[in-house]
Amino acid sequence: MYLYFEATAALYTLTVITAVFLVAGVLCSVILWKKGKAKSLHHKPNISAIIKAFILEVVLQVQILKISFVRWLMHFCIFIGFMGLLAQTTVMAMMSHFLPQDSVVAQTFFQGAGSRVLDVWGDLFGVMLLFGLTIAIVRRYIVRVEQLETILKDSLSLIFLTLITVTGFLSEAFRLMDPQYASVAWYSFAGYPLTQLLQAIGFGAMNYKVWVWIHTIISMFFLGFIPFSKAWHVFVSPIEIVLDASERA
Repeated sequence: MYLYFEATAALYTLTVITAVFLVAGVLCSVILWKKGKAKSLHHKPNISAIIKAFILEVVLQVQILKISFVRWLMHFCIFIGFMGLLAQTTVMAMMSHFLPQDSVVAQTFFQGAGSRVLDVWGDLFGVMLLFGLTIAIVRRYIVRVEQLETILKDSLSLIFLTLITVTGFLSEAFRLMDPQYASVAWYSFAGYPLTQLLQAIGFGAMNYKVWVWIHTIISMFFLGFIPFSKAWHVFVSPIEIVLDASERA
């Protein structure tokens, strides 16, 4: 079962290749970290401190807010937007492959009101990610904030994330041109206006799956590239933050 894009042998092959690069990158990082670590002298984890740090410093990122509202807004939107979209993709993949087709949950999310929840979910976090990326691009390349030192890793991460977001919205916009989605298109509060804009400037209906494939290939490449990129800190920093909070407690 699938929502808008059928899984094929090519997609599974691409997923396996991506997973190999992702796991290899993670293992390389772990091996490198272990070479620089002495025997652990840490205390037992302080669960309450970990939970508090996760909520305040990882999710809400109040430590950045104390420094700059603009920086906080940028980091918060990129982090929450990316994680939200990653979670949505994971949920959809899990439901597609592991839920019985006749189960209540599968019927709800693949044919019922649940699919509308996923439409809103994707647009909400997609808009957040795009907004955060826009701030990052303006600060780094237009305003050129003094404390920012732009290197290739920074640029590549921003390029990949921007391409993923834009192609994702284009995939949705062209899908919504199909008459079968006319009655529910408005749930996609960002994708549907883009659909209307594309139609207004002369872009007619086309096979949206072409854009889905473009979006998928870029996304997979980026996922495999994450351990070797600046985006790796999105996953590593939360672990460091909660463990440091536990130690300080």
